Amino acid sequence: MNTNFQSIKCSNPSLPGYESSQLDLPKGWPRLTAWLNLQTTLAVLAILATLGLMLAFHQVVLGAVAQGESFQQARNLQNAAIGRCHGLRNPVERDNCLFLIKAEVSASKP
Repeated sequence: MNTNFQSIKCSNPSLPGYESSQLDLPKGWPRLTAWLNLQTTLAVLAILATLGLMLAFHQVVLGAVAQGESFQQARNLQNAAIGRCHGLRNPVERDNCLFLIKAEVSASKP
């Protein structure tokens, strides 16, 4: 473990009891802060953050589209089943068929 520290002078009067010589940072810290202050570094970080947000938004939209498609498919199957029930000639069978469809729909709702 590297225990070499550089002193950084800090003239902050809001730190009572601390002298500027007591605030030591690791050796590579000034280079990191200088690197983060570069315009190109900030631009690259902003671009990466933007791309990450766009990717997250894309995943949310894909999930919503998939959910909408499955909902539409379920609705189409339900309408087809209702159409088959209405095609039955016996009124008792037709009523039983429609009752079963309504029972399935109400049981599937949360």
